[in-house]
Amino acid sequence: MNSHGIWFSLALVLFLILPMVLRSAWFKGRLGESKVNVGTGLLLDRGVYRLIKNVTLPVGDGTTQIDQLVVSPYGIFVIETKNMKGWIFGDPYQPQWTQQIYRYKERFQNPLRQNYKHVKAVQELLGLEPHQVFNVVVFVGDSTIKTQMPPEVVQGVFALSKFIKSKRVPVLAEHELPGLIDRLLDQRLDPGLGTNFSHIRNVKRQASSSEVDANICPRCGAAMVERTNRRSGERFLGCKRYPQCKGTRPLP
Repeated sequence: MNSHGIWFSLALVLFLILPMVLRSAWFKGRLGESKVNVGTGLLLDRGVYRLIKNVTLPVGDGTTQIDQLVVSPYGIFVIETKNMKGWIFGDPYQPQWTQQIYRYKERFQNPLRQNYKHVKAVQELLGLEPHQVFNVVVFVGDSTIKTQMPPEVVQGVFALSKFIKSKRVPVLAEHELPGLIDRLLDQRLDPGLGTNFSHIRNVKRQASSSEVDANICPRCGAAMVERTNRRSGERFLGCKRYPQCKGTRPLP
């Protein structure tokens, strides 16, 4: 095959593969993280706030992967980025939230719960108290949050920066910050495809080993009963002990 044929073949392969890459969850995730990385760099004072990207930490017999960390005297902000479109429905206590695009609905893991694991990993690694580490979820992309959310769930990079800057009470001493940052950088696994693939394997293994009875409340262990969300009309499983316990599960 001559050089023209080789270039034509490469161009054809690229033409076929590129659309799949652009539509993939991996690419959307990376694009969302890039928006947050650039936005926080522009909107936050770099003399006060230090951004650390793509942090994979060893925890127990697995790993936990954090999109972004912002380290400052006002606390460490552990950020979970969601690049999604459509309407977003959810509740802090629900194990899963819902993305709706016209009539299409898809469930996804409650990002507050997902990020709570990251928060705990940072707390334990650095020996910090809960009031020194913040759980923050930011939605980027063409999405609209349709249910009432707590302040730590924000829409867009401007809202994220506003939330971070709203914390004005110092909870960490300036002289502590370099040591905390060094410990994070020293303990995190080398960023790259190898670390990403290893983390994905760990997540799948942990998910398969942590399956639980759908009829048992994830919060208190009581029985679950079928209920209806009065706002959306959506059916779900709720704890029999409600309102004392607000544990929920999606219907299978």
